[in-house]
Amino acid sequence: MQQTVPFSFESLYAIGHITRDEDYRGEPFDLTRWAVVERGGTAEVRYRLHTRSVELHPLLKRLSKEVPLLTFALVTQCMDDGDFAPFTIRGGRMRGGWLGDEWREPFWERAATAFNMPVDETWEDPETEAIAERWMRDAALQIAMGSDRVYGWSGGPLYRDLEDERANVMLEFARALKTVDEEERKPARSSRRKRRRPQKR
Repeated sequence: MQQTVPFSFESLYAIGHITRDEDYRGEPFDLTRWAVVERGGTAEVRYRLHTRSVELHPLLKRLSKEVPLLTFALVTQCMDDGDFAPFTIRGGRMRGGWLGDEWREPFWERAATAFNMPVDETWEDPETEAIAERWMRDAALQIAMGSDRVYGWSGGPLYRDLEDERANVMLEFARALKTVDEEERKPARSSRRKRRRPQKR
């Protein structure tokens, strides 16, 4: 019987005794989780997700203190500069960090050779960029796992789709603007009391 284990920031904060502060940004988007797999007396579960400006490794470090039997292998990709960071976390201890431009350069060169194009054009072509970044993710995960295994990341059920969430936010925003507009169009009610007409006798 295959099972999947849900991933929730609510649970992470609760188990890790982490107080919500200004860095809290809510639940992750585009969350995919795969079935639990048993390997030689251990169990493995994989997730892929997007966060809103939240770095997970400090949170997982706190969480790992509460669940010392679990080992976390985390790969973070920064969407702003394209950098990758592999982390291995267990028992409140963490190793890893950002890999930098020099580490990524061979992957861009490999993509340039594979697709017969100049290196500086590889990151300007969306398809070539996606392939090079997939190679980087695989290599970064091997660092975090301490293994040369390559995982497949396609398929799997998707939760909290980012595009749907964006559409919902825009819809709520449009409704709020409509309400404000309707309120502004209402005629202002005069606070002056109407003068009574004298009654005829």
